[in-house]
Amino acid sequence: MNSILKPVIFAATCLCSTTTVQAEYFKDDFSWGFNNSIWSARSGNNGSPFGCTFTPGMISPGSHGITLALNQGSCAELQSRNSYRYGKVQGALRTGNTPGTVASIFTYTSWWDAPGRAWQEIDIEFLPSLGNVVHTNVIYQPQGGTYQSWEQDIDLGQYGLNIQQNLLSIGFDWSENQIRWYVFDAAGNEQTIRTVYKDNGDGYLAADEIPAYAWPVDNTKIMLNHWHGDNSQDGFYFPGQYFGGDAWAYYDFIEYIPH
Repeated sequence: MNSILKPVIFAATCLCSTTTVQAEYFKDDFSWGFNNSIWSARSGNNGSPFGCTFTPGMISPGSHGITLALNQGSCAELQSRNSYRYGKVQGALRTGNTPGTVASIFTYTSWWDAPGRAWQEIDIEFLPSLGNVVHTNVIYQPQGGTYQSWEQDIDLGQYGLNIQQNLLSIGFDWSENQIRWYVFDAAGNEQTIRTVYKDNGDGYLAADEIPAYAWPVDNTKIMLNHWHGDNSQDGFYFPGQYFGGDAWAYYDFIEYIPH
């Protein structure tokens, strides 16, 4: 699934409410639920290839974290109330193994937030249909323009990790010229797993570069979601065939550290 153009509707699409506040540092450890001053629980459906409706009741509190559950037709999403820019977005989570589902941590903004704004995302996604990998991506689409994405799947086993067995600490560091994804390995050491760079304008676009026009620059929401596909043609491609049944994704904390 690396570096392949996708249809206009993508896995992490969200038609979200808008805010223009540039927010500061936060950490939510999700003890007995999420912080309502940081997050709102979303209702509604994104359309195909989503096969479920985001339902606040699918978010369950625990003593040390929250579970975003799904079943056939219902799923869960949190979106930040404020908007954020360059900095680190990191957290810890663990998922089940239900094919055709996606658990995500990502940033999102588009023309739904501000007329004329491009769709911009930075993604961390876990798809049981792909196995023990993290799907990383940057998405860009101008309003009414061509969709582009820069994808790469990274095998977690090489770091001694399994998203279905371990509480995985993961994040990305987003700056003006670089996005670096990282995990904390089985020994607790931070390991860079992928880095992409803004094109330096030398007339050559390297494999690890993104065109300057597509670089994410706008204030953006931080999103968490857990959903299943609709088994359409696009859904078979991403997130894979969903056979029904329940699934869960447990989030232990989310933290934003501004630059």
